[in-house]
Amino acid sequence: MSESQETTHSNDSSEVLIEEIDSNDVSENELAQFQETEPLRIVEIIDECDNGDAEEAEAEGALIRRYVQGVQCLEFPDFCTKLEPGDEEDDVDDDEEEEEATNAVTNTNIHTEASTSAAAAAAKRSQPTKTHPLSGRAGAGGGGGGGLGRRSQLGPALLGLMGEANLSFAHGRYDTAERICMEIIRQNPLASEPFYTLAEIYENRDEIKFLHFSTIAAHLNPQDRDMWIRISDLLVQQGHLARARVCYTKAIKVIHKDYLLRLRKAQLLERMGETNAAMFTYLKMLPLMPPGEWQLCLSTAKNVAQYFHVLQKHTTALEAMEGAYGVCGARFTLEDLNIYMELLILNKQYVKVLRCLRERTKLDLETEQDEKESLELIYFCQIPDDFIPELRAKLCVSLIHMHAHHLLGYLVQNVQEHITPTVDRVELYMDITEALMQEHKYAEAIALMRPITDGDSFECPAFVWLRQAECLRQINRTNEAIQSYARVVQMAPYCYEAKFTLSALLKQQGRQEEAVKALEQSGEQEGQPLHARLLYERCVMLQQIGRIEEFIDIGYVLLSRHSIKLKNREEMMAAANGGSAYNTEGLKAIMQMRSLAAGVTGSADQEPQDTSKSANAESSDLTIKNEYDLFLELIRTAYAHGKYSAIERMCFAMVTTKRFTYYHYEIERIMTLACLFNRDCAIGFSYLRELIAKKPENVNLWNLLSLMIQQGDEIRYVRYTRRLLQRHPSVTQEMRLFLGHYHLNCSSYKYALNVYVPILREHPHPLVALSIAVVFNQLALQKKVLRKSAAVAQSVAFAQRYAELRSGGRKGSDNEVSASCAAQQEIYYNMGRIYHQANILHLATEYYERALAVQHPLIKENDEILGLQHEVAFNLHLIYRASGNKWKARQCLMRYCVV
Repeated sequence: MSESQETTHSNDSSEVLIEEIDSNDVSENELAQFQETEPLRIVEIIDECDNGDAEEAEAEGALIRRYVQGVQCLEFPDFCTKLEPGDEEDDVDDDEEEEEATNAVTNTNIHTEASTSAAAAAAKRSQPTKTHPLSGRAGAGGGGGGGLGRRSQLGPALLGLMGEANLSFAHGRYDTAERICMEIIRQNPLASEPFYTLAEIYENRDEIKFLHFSTIAAHLNPQDRDMWIRISDLLVQQGHLARARVCYTKAIKVIHKDYLLRLRKAQLLERMGETNAAMFTYLKMLPLMPPGEWQLCLSTAKNVAQYFHVLQKHTTALEAMEGAYGVCGARFTLEDLNIYMELLILNKQYVKVLRCLRERTKLDLETEQDEKESLELIYFCQIPDDFIPELRAKLCVSLIHMHAHHLLGYLVQNVQEHITPTVDRVELYMDITEALMQEHKYAEAIALMRPITDGDSFECPAFVWLRQAECLRQINRTNEAIQSYARVVQMAPYCYEAKFTLSALLKQQGRQEEAVKALEQSGEQEGQPLHARLLYERCVMLQQIGRIEEFIDIGYVLLSRHSIKLKNREEMMAAANGGSAYNTEGLKAIMQMRSLAAGVTGSADQEPQDTSKSANAESSDLTIKNEYDLFLELIRTAYAHGKYSAIERMCFAMVTTKRFTYYHYEIERIMTLACLFNRDCAIGFSYLRELIAKKPENVNLWNLLSLMIQQGDEIRYVRYTRRLLQRHPSVTQEMRLFLGHYHLNCSSYKYALNVYVPILREHPHPLVALSIAVVFNQLALQKKVLRKSAAVAQSVAFAQRYAELRSGGRKGSDNEVSASCAAQQEIYYNMGRIYHQANILHLATEYYERALAVQHPLIKENDEILGLQHEVAFNLHLIYRASGNKWKARQCLMRYCVV
């Protein structure tokens, strides 16, 4: 049994010292002075943090308490191994922050002595003897944190109980120690001390409980780096790599400059497959390594630099090499220096290149710092003869970029003397050439490349000719530039930029045919992948020089590169089935047809998928808007030259791909017109039907359907119209009128009357009345009509009705149409046609002459559009010629119909 004694110092009432003594060592008289008390009940914890932090801490404590008590079989609380915001940003290595943290921990430990000397000795005997390789100190025991803990969360009474638990653990009474720790956790679950003791209790008894209690203890005392490391090692052994990563991050956060921790974390990340995170961890480790580990530092830096260099992250790659150079720069070999300076040049840090060369070589260089412009001025440079070629090239590149233009002649001569042009060293020449080109020193660049272009020891590569051509073009030596570009195109047919530039230069000199030929591609006939921008520029030039046939053919090749190629009429009908753009079902049907024809099954979707992949994989700056504008230009040109089949073929190339989805409605309209002009009504009707379904109120679409019906001879037109009448009652009148016209066109006069007459009763319209007059006129001309005179009378009556409706009720004397009516000539002409067809020639002649006599200002202003005198005169001359009055017929033709 043990008792607790509280002693309050008079000099500092806030400090409480709790001692644990054995009751056997105290006399009975002194022991009677002690009074056994109940454990204190925590009423309220007053914290200086804000309400949000207090609520969060309370919730965290409740969760820990429930886990320890086993309420509802809760799993281990994951927040103990959860990264806080900013935990992964473990690159903070500020010395001041670390010293402040160490001082704070030291001051905290001075005021948190929690056990007597006897209990401390017992706890020390109970600690394991093994030492962590990273820290060199014993594992964390009941003290909690090994000198890196935070201020204890326990009150005086709970501190006494904690001492009793430690003493029980030291004497081997594990159940008693565990019960005391559980009671402390119940009253204050945010204290780390009982969890340290529980972890020690279960270290050799239950590995899982040891891991859980250790994790909670480390979470409550996050400054205990050694505990985090022990937990990480155990988690790695158990295969919980993600949680081990978090624990390593927590340990690194405690002491930022421990490079071994970062090394182990990086190796763990590589095991997890997170190469990018591992490389960043290696990157933060490099500046922290001691010079004695220079081999590991250098090899790691080169691996990290190579990784980020491949990803085009040159700044990060340079940071890796700079970290290694700061640790073991004296150990860098010439190869390592070459890598380091290459990264410096990529990051445009030329001053560091010169400084590095000064430190490691015998370079004689005189410079001066310009304070006004913050530049380093180069006055003199003497390059030693024993400079290796790579360092010589990088020195020249740096001097050129630092504007040492007065040394260019010396540099070019020095390079040509000491770097022999070979296949392996051409790249060095090109590095210096590109630096000269960036500084607009094209003449010096040409002089530098002359030993390569004029030499005969090896064949000059294409990229050297390309650089020479660019320099010649910049200094306006166009003819020589054309020759150099021609060599580039000949040696590298897939160098498209050279073809563009060569074509532009030839075009500047007026050599249009050669400019077009320069844009040709070698794989056009073999079906190889083609460059879209080359095809586009070639189309534009072909149109400019008037080669229309090639313009249309190349334009079709450009537009059809994304779509499936239709081989016959059956495939065209399948693609047009349904009338919608990019008909997936139609494309599948095409592939099935091809599979059946080839005797292969199961590959119906192969070609459309490959087409979409090739479209997505194309890396061209040609936009969809550019291609659509070219398509419209192709359509206009083909229409002007009467190539309607080419228009239809190009439209199929546009609607069988997803690329032009935004323009599919306009393309469908163009497809319908192309089929109409090409007299392909079967395909045109499929697309026109889809357009009418989208916009049934559009009158132009109905006019197109009327024109298509006049060319086609399919029975499905009338059935389609009847179904449409039922679907769209809002536009019934237009559809009914169209249906009547269809019956009239098909000579189904009775059906036409059944449609026209109700419409005239409901909505009197001059066109309907005229159509009825035409129907009766046609009936009167049939042989088997019994009452022809009645039909003629009906025709004349409806013609008069038409005249009344068309003139708006404005009548003059003798039923003549008022002269103010602009449709007067039209009315007389149609009345004359009715009488002419009914063979009432004297009345027909009268109306024709009235039509010729009409004088209206609107008709005079728009005679080519509204004037009908040519048609009237021609019909009138037919009457005169039939009656034998050839002189009068000739007079009508000569006066009105001579062009």
